[in-house]
Amino acid sequence: MVSLGNIFKSKKKETSDQYVEVVPTQKAEEVKIYVRVFRIKDPSEVKAVVDSLRERNYIVFVDISKLNTNKDLVEVKKVVSRIKSVVDAIGGDIAAVSKDWIIATPSYVKIWRGHQMSAVEEIKQENQKS
Repeated sequence: MVSLGNIFKSKKKETSDQYVEVVPTQKAEEVKIYVRVFRIKDPSEVKAVVDSLRERNYIVFVDISKLNTNKDLVEVKKVVSRIKSVVDAIGGDIAAVSKDWIIATPSYVKIWRGHQMSAVEEIKQENQKS
């Protein structure tokens, strides 16, 4: 005959070598970072660049070579200044890759500068040559 006492007795304690697998109930949201390339031919096109930067998930390469072909460097200065002001406002970073290319990043991406000049410094240097 089976006694009721045996049914309610506790079984042997589990060893400490066993583990419990924890399954997260929610997936962590992936942050997506995109790289966008803009080729600005007209100063009015800078709005798309600054809008992308304000979204803070775009690294932006800007080709200003079409603006540089004009003899009017005032337009180039305005475009670079507008991009720089937005980058400063979001805590990002901006640098000239070459005479015709600028890179701008959100706050969580920093640009390494070995012996490179900033976009503003490069434009100032170009103006001094002219």
